[in-house]
Amino acid sequence: MEMKEKQLLKELNKIGIALSAEKDIDKLLEIILEESMKITSSDGGSLYIKEKFEGDDYLQFKITRNKSRRFPFKEFLLPMDKNSISGYVSITGESLNLKDVRKIPHELGLRHNESFEKQIDYKIVNMLVIPMKDYKGEIVGVLQLLNKKKEYDMKLGEPETIPESIIEYTKDEEEIILSLASQAAILLERTKLYDEIQKLFQSFTEAMVTTLDARDTTTSGHSRRLAGYAIEFAKVINKIDYGRYKEFKFSEEEIREIYYAALLHDVGKIGVNEGILLKKNRLSDEKMETIKYRFNYLKKKLELSNILDEISETEKKILSDIDLYYQFITEINQKGFINEIEEEKISKIASIEFIDVDGKLTNLLNEFEAENLMIKRGNLTDEERAEMNLHVTYSYEILKGIIWTEDLKNVPEIAGSHHEKIDGSGYPKGIKEEEISIQAKMLAILDIFEALTARDRPYKPPMPVEKAIDILKSEVELQHLDKELYDIFVKERIFELYKEELNRVVRI
Repeated sequence: MEMKEKQLLKELNKIGIALSAEKDIDKLLEIILEESMKITSSDGGSLYIKEKFEGDDYLQFKITRNKSRRFPFKEFLLPMDKNSISGYVSITGESLNLKDVRKIPHELGLRHNESFEKQIDYKIVNMLVIPMKDYKGEIVGVLQLLNKKKEYDMKLGEPETIPESIIEYTKDEEEIILSLASQAAILLERTKLYDEIQKLFQSFTEAMVTTLDARDTTTSGHSRRLAGYAIEFAKVINKIDYGRYKEFKFSEEEIREIYYAALLHDVGKIGVNEGILLKKNRLSDEKMETIKYRFNYLKKKLELSNILDEISETEKKILSDIDLYYQFITEINQKGFINEIEEEKISKIASIEFIDVDGKLTNLLNEFEAENLMIKRGNLTDEERAEMNLHVTYSYEILKGIIWTEDLKNVPEIAGSHHEKIDGSGYPKGIKEEEISIQAKMLAILDIFEALTARDRPYKPPMPVEKAIDILKSEVELQHLDKELYDIFVKERIFELYKEELNRVVRI
């Protein structure tokens, strides 16, 4: 075997490996066209892909290259008929090796259009046009090569001098490119199928998250925004040139992985009691109505006792304060945290006893009401908080049950670790910094920030960004969050992603 043939075989093998490994359709098309040009020493080439438009088949002008001229590129649709060279090949499935595009055999019924050449001051002499057929023999595209040169690296000059640098495409080259085009067509169909499966999975996941949002409307949009922040965070980390993460680079697959982990991080809330999940205040509206009735009953009773002059000094004090007590309870019910003085006042109000309408001795606030009103921070009791925290375990178990592709295998771990803390005080596993992935550390920061600043929570106003960042800083100082990631989040102003448009859609 001659040296040139050995080199060609080696090159074809290399191209085959590159094509098989590529999952991005645009990059796959670039490889097909550029390698075909190189093998044949073509000065230019174009690639058309078969697409449906309004029920009819068209060739989409997808990519073009020219080593001697630069010109603006714009995709367009070409009818699949015999009125153009590429259209002819797509209809007949036959290759065309045109030695002179101005002397096309009459029986083909084709005519070369020179208008584009005049626009770019160029001249096309010959052309090799190859159909791209899949394993079923169906046309999926057309590969068009033009102006085979004596030397691949040479640049063609003035239009009138171009013919002297052009030689004919050989039969061997036609067969090689036809074989390569067939291989590429099969891989293109595989890649399109992979792409369609990815889109199907993405749309299914997003639809599922929308359904979950419908169950918990108070946090609707949280997961989508978290996913948007996560994509932005990963892209920023890929660009930074400072800190311990400057060498860390997320691949496209890893960005897709953190996107799904963020989108599905709260999927386990489907297993949380709805009363806890939807609890917006310390006590529900129904329980506050019960308290209101009780306060009004006691007030009327004391007013009657006062009129009948059957009221004690203690009862007079209660009567004078009862409206203030109720106002205080109403305010406490909606507060995010309480101090010791407020806790003592709740306890004092709860200790007030009276005979109710059924003749039973009753406290102004029962044990359940007092316990909920005296929650130090938030609106969940210790038992409710423990059940709510189980949503992370539920998320992990649900996601672990999905058969993920290799490039998404870490989604359960990332989603299931977003409440872990650097010092090991987080949940559900209580793991420490070295055991927590960078992706989970990123989500930990984003989850807190998004929850604090969300502008669509019906039960509370959004926290100012500056205050939310201060809270994140305090969490860093407590060794709950990663300091380096926090610094990137603040310095690169990732928090501004949804500044203008709350419902902005950010996708992979």
